[in-house]
Amino acid sequence: MLPHRSRSGLCRLAATPLFALIAAVASAAVPEGYEVLTRLTSLNGPERRQASKEIVAAKDLSVVAGIVDALFFVPSRFRLDLYETLEKLTGEKRTRSYADWVEYVGAHTEVTPRPGYVTWKLSLFERIDSRYNRIFYPGAPAKIRVEEVVWGGVPLDGIPSLDSPVIIPAEKAGYLSDDEPVFGVSLGGEQRAYPVRHLSWHEMANDEVGGEPITLSYCTLCGSAILYSSRTPNGNRYVFGTSGLLYRSNKLMYDRQSLSLWSNLTGEPVIGRLANTNARLAQLPITRIRWGEWLRRFPKTTVLALDQPDGRAAGFRYLPGAADRARHGVRFPVWQKSDRLKRDTEVYALRLGDRPKAYPLELLYTRRVVNDRLGEERLVLVADGASGAVRVYRAGGHRFSAGKAADQLEDETGAAWTLTEERLERPDGSAEPLPRVPGHIAFWFGWYGFYPQTEVYDGTP
Repeated sequence: MLPHRSRSGLCRLAATPLFALIAAVASAAVPEGYEVLTRLTSLNGPERRQASKEIVAAKDLSVVAGIVDALFFVPSRFRLDLYETLEKLTGEKRTRSYADWVEYVGAHTEVTPRPGYVTWKLSLFERIDSRYNRIFYPGAPAKIRVEEVVWGGVPLDGIPSLDSPVIIPAEKAGYLSDDEPVFGVSLGGEQRAYPVRHLSWHEMANDEVGGEPITLSYCTLCGSAILYSSRTPNGNRYVFGTSGLLYRSNKLMYDRQSLSLWSNLTGEPVIGRLANTNARLAQLPITRIRWGEWLRRFPKTTVLALDQPDGRAAGFRYLPGAADRARHGVRFPVWQKSDRLKRDTEVYALRLGDRPKAYPLELLYTRRVVNDRLGEERLVLVADGASGAVRVYRAGGHRFSAGKAADQLEDETGAAWTLTEERLERPDGSAEPLPRVPGHIAFWFGWYGFYPQTEVYDGTP
C-alpha cells in the first residue's frame, strides 16, 4: 500500500473521536446478532463492560472476527475491554496488538463468523470510503476467507494507477542511470521499461505493449511485480485499480468493469461478481533488470516519462528509493509463516499448474544456470547477478550450461542457444525454440503466506 498515506491514514483513524466512529456505525444497518458489538465499542464504559460480560458468558466464538475487525477502528485508549473480551472468549493470551489477533483469526479456520458478518465488516469499511459497498457487499461470491481481508491504509483508488502512462523513447530518458532497476516488458516485437521508482508509488499500470493490453500489478508489501494480460475472454480488456484492501499482506486489486476484487499473486477474482467464475488472468514474462542492460539489449525501447500526471497530482516524488523510504516499517499481518528462509529474502517464484516453487535469488545469482524440474516439466533458470535479471525457459529434453557469450547457453551437445525475452532459440534455426516460463520476484513471507506447500530450491542438483 501507499507508504506515506498508509501511515497518515492510520494516524487519522487513531485520532478519530470514538463517539464519531460509534455514531457512524450506529447509523448504518447493523446486522442482527451484531448489536452487542456496537455496545462493546461504545463510548460508555459500563455499557462496554456489560457487553463484554454477555459475549464471554455466551461462549460464542462466531463474534471473534467481528471484534478483531472493530479493534482496528477503535482508538488505542479504548481497546482494553476488547482485548480482554478476546482473551476470555478464546482462552488465548496474545500480545495486545491488532496484528496479532488478525493472525489468530487467520489460523483458526474452524471459527466461522455468524450470519451478517460481511454487513458488519462493510459498516466499518464504509467509514473509510462509502464506495466499498459497490465491491464488497453481502452475498458476494468469495474464494478466500473474508475474515482475513483487512484495510491497507488508503481508500478505493487512493493509490492512482498508471493508466496509459506517458512514454518516451530511450534517448530522452536521461533521468535514468545505468544501474537503476526497471521492469522490462517485451511483447509483440515492442519493448518497454517501467522504472521501479514509478511503480513503487503507483503499484499498478494499465497499458498496451505490442498490441497486448497488460496490467503490471506491483504489491510493494510482498515484493511481487507481476505482469498479466488484461484481455477479457470476449476480447475486451480489464482495467484495474487499487482497492485499498489486503489479504495476507498482498494487495487486492479490482477491475473497473465488474468491480470484483482480484489477487495480485494469483491473478484470479476472489471476491465479487466474477469470483464464482473460472476467470483468470494469463501471466506474462517480466524482467527486473538494470536500465543500462535493458537499454543495451533493446536500444529502441520506450520508457515512462519521468513526470506522470497522476503522480504530480498525488504529490509523488519520483526519486530512486523515495517510496521505500516513506514505506519503511509498514507491515501487515500474515499468519502462515516459515523460518526456512528469512522473512524478506527475495525468491524467484514459479507456479506451474498447482505446483509452486521458490528459488532464493542470491543462490540463483551464484549458480547462474540451474537445470531443474517442477512436476513433470524440465526447466532451465538463467540468472545474471550483474544486471539482476532472472529468466526461466522450458528445457525440453536438454540440459544447459553457460555459453561463451553473456546472452547464450550451451546444450549437452555444445550447441549454442540465444536467450531472448520470449524464448531460447538456436541462432541457425535448427531446433524448435523453447518458450519462456512467466515468473516473478517476491519476498519469502509473501509467497509462503499464499503457498505453504511450496517447494524450495536448495541448490541440490
